[in-house]
Amino acid sequence: MPKFDKKRNKNRFKPRFQGKSNRPQVNREYQHQNQLREIDVGITKFINTFEGFSGVIKARFSDFQVNEIDLNGQIAKLTNLEIPKVEKVEKADPPVDSPLSQIPQEIWAALKQILDESEPPLVELDVSEMTKENRTEVHQSLKKYFSGKICANTETKNDKKYMTFKKCDAKSDNRLSWPKDKGEFVHFLVYKECLDTLDTSLRIASCLKIAPANLNYAGVKDRRAKTTQWFSVKKVAPWKLMVKTRPIRNVKIGNITFKDKPLKLGDLTGNKFRIALRNVTGEDDLIEKSLNSLKDKGFVNYYGLQRFGNDKEVPTFSIGIQLLLGNWKEACDVILKLTKSDQPDLDISKAKKVYVETGNAEMALKQFEGKNSSIEYLLLSGLSKEHKNDYVNALSSIPRNTRLLYIHSFQSLVWNLVASKRIEKYGLNAVEGDLILLENPKKTSENEGEDCDENKKIPVKALSADECTNYTIYDIVLPLPGYDITYPENLKDCYKEILENYGLSLEMTKQKVRTYTLSGTYRKLMGQVQDLSWKIMYYNDPNFNLIRSDLEELKGEEEPKSVEGGKYKALVLEFCLDSSSYATMVLREILKTDTSSSSHAKLNNYHVATTPEKNTSEDNEEFSDKTGLLSDSQKYEAFKNIVFSENETGLKRKCEEENEEKAKIVITENFYTDSK
Repeated sequence: MPKFDKKRNKNRFKPRFQGKSNRPQVNREYQHQNQLREIDVGITKFINTFEGFSGVIKARFSDFQVNEIDLNGQIAKLTNLEIPKVEKVEKADPPVDSPLSQIPQEIWAALKQILDESEPPLVELDVSEMTKENRTEVHQSLKKYFSGKICANTETKNDKKYMTFKKCDAKSDNRLSWPKDKGEFVHFLVYKECLDTLDTSLRIASCLKIAPANLNYAGVKDRRAKTTQWFSVKKVAPWKLMVKTRPIRNVKIGNITFKDKPLKLGDLTGNKFRIALRNVTGEDDLIEKSLNSLKDKGFVNYYGLQRFGNDKEVPTFSIGIQLLLGNWKEACDVILKLTKSDQPDLDISKAKKVYVETGNAEMALKQFEGKNSSIEYLLLSGLSKEHKNDYVNALSSIPRNTRLLYIHSFQSLVWNLVASKRIEKYGLNAVEGDLILLENPKKTSENEGEDCDENKKIPVKALSADECTNYTIYDIVLPLPGYDITYPENLKDCYKEILENYGLSLEMTKQKVRTYTLSGTYRKLMGQVQDLSWKIMYYNDPNFNLIRSDLEELKGEEEPKSVEGGKYKALVLEFCLDSSSYATMVLREILKTDTSSSSHAKLNNYHVATTPEKNTSEDNEEFSDKTGLLSDSQKYEAFKNIVFSENETGLKRKCEEENEEKAKIVITENFYTDSK
């Protein structure tokens, strides 16, 4: 029997991404951090005149649930965790005769002989008379019959083109051929808890050992929530997709289908929200009037606070400004800036501190215990690999979608500021100079405002005085700044003043680095909710679950019911929004309160003085949210510090720690059936 190597095997079954629960816990007092508030990003106006009422947003992440709505109007709902059966197709052996007229028989025989010899000779083929299409067919034939074991290069000798063939040094492609009756793009649902879309994609890519760019999704979903959305990836076996990703805590993959095309950003019509507001103080009559007004009048279609990050010291738009100005070093410095909210015992904080003090990326990178999915780690890796002054290439180490979010964040800031000015100056009626769309542009999801160089210019029209009575405030659009949009004459000076304050101009001229060039787009000034419904519930336990998730329904758990005579009141909302609208802005319209997490942290102590301590056995159920944080005052202080701080890494770490012992991996019979 072979000897068990403890050193080699001790980490064998640990997931690549782990929480830091092995570190000593540090007791920290909760301190109000310098968070962004709505007024900081131009969110100032309301539509209805009803008095607001108090209610806690996201007291638990299970209180905020989002399901994507695809282009066909289907709601993304996790209903199937089984691995689909796919008939295996073995790769074909190379035929005796050459399959292409472009490859002479003697060359084909020599190619087959290459694989059988330890030191095969170089094989050359004169391709001077071949077109590019002919050469492509040769490459495809090699890939089909030799599985990447033979490499081909085209070079010029004595004014002639030759294709040279040799045995590849790299590992050959041993995968099975893809079934002809299946689309080569695997589409699958990702159900996640307390993780954002970008982080989730990095984790999935790491488990599959592919580049994150190979994963596609239609939109970015909230982090502090339970969400379900579509992803796609090219030619990854379903069993591998399901099994290899099982170690990722708080993520479930299912509903696998096959399609001919990948997902693209914007391939959705909207999102369905199910939201619970806790400790609601408003009278039922006021709640009903406010919600009926919301149903009829809608809300100002502001970009929500999550668009801008949490930290007032380093909002995402501050990075976007530097990218738009072409200040690459300054952009890196802002990303790696050490802020007051950084927890000093975290690897990221240590690395940022070293970089700020020394400017040495390699030294800063050593502060991480291992490979990390954070933006800071990726940027430091890029800085350590590239020339120390090549900040453009270093920035490309950060996923493209993340870099786009930085510049879109600045566009969103400008839009919010102008929207508030428009309502303040002209009210809620269409006025001369307002812009309307002449056709409906393609949905651009949460990334509305992305660089649209590939898209045709969106036609708009400025209203004349005579036309204003034919349109309403719900028809009006405002542009997001770019080089290819039309500014409304009645607000042009406002745009000009805001952009010039940040060193930019109305023209937003193209940059040499195309990624950071924005053509601009348009966004409706007003948003409207669809399929709005609500119910009042009562509860005694602050940990009481108010909404059943997709996963809980799949497990057969019952829908939560209101507790008769319950101590606390909750409002449970269900509605759909267009893909670029923010649910928090809907909640803001009825609550009339700031939606920042720091504001709601102050409201979330309603239970502390009245909830008795109780001994509860820890629930080992996967993805359990019944951790007792809200019924223990000590735990509650730690909860406020981590959950409501600006440091997103702190929250991620907390979520992983709380679930580390609870996330059990259940290997089903499908594993043994499909992975053999």
